[in-house]
Amino acid sequence: MKNTLLNLIYPHSLYCVCCGRLIDASVPYSLCKSCSDNISWANVRTCNKCGKLLGDHNPLSICYNCREHGHSFDRGYTCTEYGLYEKEIIFNLKYKRKTHLAPIIAEIMYDRLETAGIEEYPDIIVPVPMYVTKERKRGFNQAALIAKELARLMGIEYRADVVMRCKSTGVMKRLSPEERLNNVRSAFEVYEGMRRKIFGKNIFIVDDIYTTGATVDSIARLLKAAGVSRADVMTFAAGADMVKEAV
Repeated sequence: MKNTLLNLIYPHSLYCVCCGRLIDASVPYSLCKSCSDNISWANVRTCNKCGKLLGDHNPLSICYNCREHGHSFDRGYTCTEYGLYEKEIIFNLKYKRKTHLAPIIAEIMYDRLETAGIEEYPDIIVPVPMYVTKERKRGFNQAALIAKELARLMGIEYRADVVMRCKSTGVMKRLSPEERLNNVRSAFEVYEGMRRKIFGKNIFIVDDIYTTGATVDSIARLLKAAGVSRADVMTFAAGADMVKEAV
């Protein structure tokens, strides 16, 4: 009740979701022009596999990470490159509990998919799950909030009971791709009662950030083993297309 009253007095749409500056309520995605102009939108050259923005130094149609590491998911889509402005939006959602940002992020995802011209909508959208104690501590799973709104916009089924995180995993920020894979190994399971429901279906896995793809790969691998026909990935932001440094 308190949050509803505050929103009536200080509508979220009057403030930029990134910097908090006062804005015209009609601007797209509640982003001021300065922040919108500084966001690295993934609307030019993107990786044909994971969807991240390709670097100017990369002449091919696939990013360096996807060249070096195979993926279990079929296709990835993302909206932005993960930089300072994109990080601020995610930080505001996850750590400042500004859950009203989830529908805005979902709207950005929806528009990105429309411009990407996907041939066929998925049958089911599932979020990357959080470990139960971590979700209880935060009070919500940001991927679930975004995924539910995206499913509503797309008019398709949303299920948070397809995949569960069965063990807690460490922070992956400073881990190498190989260490990330080991970190999420055996971290997820498909709910036994859902196997018949998802068999032969096309599924979208939704998360906030894509880096190496270790987490979504682990989930896609499980879904394929359970009989899913196709597993695609949708994220808000993805890491940069980085050349691996020589050792």
